[in-house]
Amino acid sequence: MRALFILLALALSACSAADLRPADPAPTGLTPDAAGLQPAGTDLRIDFGRAQAGVIETVSRLLGSDPADIGTIEECGAGPVTTAYWDDALMLNFVDGDFRGWALVEPGLTAAGGLEAGTPPPSGVTMTETTLGREFEIDGVWALVEDGGPEITHVWSGIQCFFR
Repeated sequence: MRALFILLALALSACSAADLRPADPAPTGLTPDAAGLQPAGTDLRIDFGRAQAGVIETVSRLLGSDPADIGTIEECGAGPVTTAYWDDALMLNFVDGDFRGWALVEPGLTAAGGLEAGTPPPSGVTMTETTLGREFEIDGVWALVEDGGPEITHVWSGIQCFFR
C-alpha cells in the first residue's frame, strides 16, 4: 500500500500546473469590413467607435501577436491619428482614443468583398482616377491601384491619413 502512495505521489509530481490548465484558444482571425472588424467564428464585432486599448488587446489576441508598431501621425485631415500596425499588414487608426479606420497595405488579410492588397481588382468595378491612383469601392470598403499597376496596393474603410 505504501508503494502505491509513493508511485501516486511521483506521478502527480511529474505534472505541472500548466499541464492541468486548458490550452489558450488558437487565434481566430478577422475580416475588416465597412463598419470595423468581424472576428471569425462569432457574431460579436469590433466596430468603429470602440476604445483604442480594448481594440488593440482584442485584435492582438485574434491575430496571435502584438502590434509591430504604434505611432501618431500629427498632420492628418481628421487631426492626429494614432496607428497600430501588425506584421500581417493590418493597420488600425484611432482618433481621440477611438477606433475610426483600418487599412490593409500588404498581402495577408482579406477584407469584406474579397479585397486584398497584392491581388488584381475584381472585374467590372468602376475605377475613379484620383491623385493617389485608381480607386474603387465595394459596399463601403475602398481599394487603390497605384501607378497604373495591375494590383491593389491599399484596402481601407473609415478614417485614413491620405494626402491628396
